[in-house]
Amino acid sequence: MRKLSCEEALPLLAAFQDNELDGVTSLAVQEHIDECLLCGRQLWWNAEADASLRRLAEATPPAPSALRARVLRTAAGERRVTSMSFRRRMLAVAAAIVVLLGLATAAYFHSTAAPDVMQFVENHTDSLQQADPVEFQTANPSEAERWLRARLPFAPAVPRPSGYRLLGARVCEVNNAPVALLLYEHESKRLSWFVSAYSQTTLRGFDTTAARRIHLGTCEGKNVAAWDADRSGYLLVGDVPRESLLAFARNATNPAP
Repeated sequence: MRKLSCEEALPLLAAFQDNELDGVTSLAVQEHIDECLLCGRQLWWNAEADASLRRLAEATPPAPSALRARVLRTAAGERRVTSMSFRRRMLAVAAAIVVLLGLATAAYFHSTAAPDVMQFVENHTDSLQQADPVEFQTANPSEAERWLRARLPFAPAVPRPSGYRLLGARVCEVNNAPVALLLYEHESKRLSWFVSAYSQTTLRGFDTTAARRIHLGTCEGKNVAAWDADRSGYLLVGDVPRESLLAFARNATNPAP
């Protein structure tokens, strides 16, 4: 059976979770998420969102008896209204139902949609405002790798892009997951490189895709780039042009010998 790529598997995750796929397709998706940490993480996100909705439904109390009695009294009194006023009331009820369904749908998609890049941008901005923006100060990528690997459940590789000086590293939590943050400096501008164990390209907030599937966007005035490789997700944030982000990303993923 042909193996699925991430681009083929991601759109099928919701149907796979709801047991709506045929046996062959379901088996192919299962084999993919067994081997792909990124898609497995996305499936976990979907399950968490569904569980949150179920908990919300279970926690919603039933209508009180007094309210039910008022509704029944109102319904009994409706027998005396004219057919025209009845139609108006029915239209009002239908309009109210449509509004409620719209609000419920919006809340559902808001809760299940992929998170956006805002938290990464906020983390980048907050770090730069601190007197010590990194926990571990070092210009040595190997030292930063050892420090991060001792504190994270995955092993992030620290890039060595030319023209950028490493300032240090820190461990933070973004979108409820541990993330490695590496801070670089170039011509007095600082750039945050986030490395995580799950996909970054599924985030909202990107408006274009460059070569090598590098997603680009702008959030809160900061340029952002993201891509997935080697079972890790990478995201860059900084006050630098998009061309600089692309050059950094390409250099980091394919360093010069």
